[in-house]
Amino acid sequence: MSAKLRLFCLLALSASPIVFQGCEQSCNQSLPSSSAATPSSLDSDAQESAESKLVSLKIEGMTCPSGCYPSVKSAIAKQKGVLDIELAPQKEADVIDNPIVFVKYKGKLDLESTLKAISRAGFEAQEVPN
Repeated sequence: MSAKLRLFCLLALSASPIVFQGCEQSCNQSLPSSSAATPSSLDSDAQESAESKLVSLKIEGMTCPSGCYPSVKSAIAKQKGVLDIELAPQKEADVIDNPIVFVKYKGKLDLESTLKAISRAGFEAQEVPN
């Protein structure tokens, strides 16, 4: 191997960590200690789920996951005590064939107010068994 070619290879190899340093740093970073699961964080997650409740709502007229569901979700999310909102599993990704929404909340959810908020968003809803 010629001296020029050897020098070029050495420079290319030594430069690659500099070129890809950002990627190397992001790939080699360890998770922050606050995001790692610890016994105390697991206890608090268990405590939160023990304190939270779930209500299932059937939403009449909610047919599309890209327009209808975000409107309904936004209306529900504004209600006091709501922790999470999830759409029931669907057969197809682009059509809502099971218009059930699961609402996880803490404390007391004002169901009447929630149903009115959904109505103002343009849909009718009713509570259904979980």
